[in-house]
Amino acid sequence: MKQLIFRSALPLLAAVWILSACEHKELCYEYPHMASVRVDFDWRDAPDASPAGMCVFFYPEDEEGRVRRYDFRGTTGGQIDIPVGRYRVLCYNNDTEAILFDGTESYDNHRAFTRDGDLFESIYGSTATHAPRADGAEGERVVISPDMMWGCTATEVDIDAPIVHANQVVTLYPHELVCTYTYEIRHVTGLENASQMCGSLSGMAPSLLLATETLDSECVTLPFAASFDDDSTVVGRFLTFGHAPANPQPHRMLLYVWMRDGSRFCYGTEGGKFDVTEQIHSAPDRRHVHLVIDGLDLPKPIGDDGNFDASADDWQEINEDIHI
Repeated sequence: MKQLIFRSALPLLAAVWILSACEHKELCYEYPHMASVRVDFDWRDAPDASPAGMCVFFYPEDEEGRVRRYDFRGTTGGQIDIPVGRYRVLCYNNDTEAILFDGTESYDNHRAFTRDGDLFESIYGSTATHAPRADGAEGERVVISPDMMWGCTATEVDIDAPIVHANQVVTLYPHELVCTYTYEIRHVTGLENASQMCGSLSGMAPSLLLATETLDSECVTLPFAASFDDDSTVVGRFLTFGHAPANPQPHRMLLYVWMRDGSRFCYGTEGGKFDVTEQIHSAPDRRHVHLVIDGLDLPKPIGDDGNFDASADDWQEINEDIHI
């Protein structure tokens, strides 16, 4: 009788073992646990922003986890699937063209920068091989201006298992990450004799660490376009990462002018001429800086054929007193 009971129990024990094994395999299959999360962008800090899309990087605090990037069209956000865990988050618009990135595998090293450029970047077909440079900035690299950039960071972002929080939302608050500089040179005489012009600004930062919004201490020169607002005013606008507050180097703006008679002039290479350091450092809003230079006399034309050679080594440096 005992032998019969033992034999009858064998199929039951086997079934229990099989069910246990299946349950164990199911738990392993679902590892790592995933959660569905809504990413929202709140634009209260940049209400006029209009990027074509945004990208978000989730950096796991767990060293064994890998960074995950998610891209969204427009400014709204969307739904993502992501492993459960604690993250540091970094976001910015993904429609930039001039900005380059490196260190993206690390939250702390994720950096935005731009390529090397030419002083005459805005003048099609021209190169600045022999162009004058600002006094003290002759050795600075020339880099192009960045695109408009919005973004932000968030730390200690916990993504929980669905059983804990079924409807999880990560809200990010992007703001401007680059600076907008505008300038005007007022009361200019002889503009009718100018063919084209451009400018540069020395002592600026070449890159931005996104996690802390820290600027690189290297000084670079930025080229920018210039146009005639009317018959006596030169104006322009350009974007920059800004200037490192701890950097003592001055900021000098240079103006390169091509005249209709073929002559070429550069204004502000030495001394305090076109020195806009104080205007930049004392600007009420470091993200929006307006530079003003008052008074500039362009030379009278030598000829009237309207021809010029933008690559010839014939620049004349003019350092007259200009009231800022």
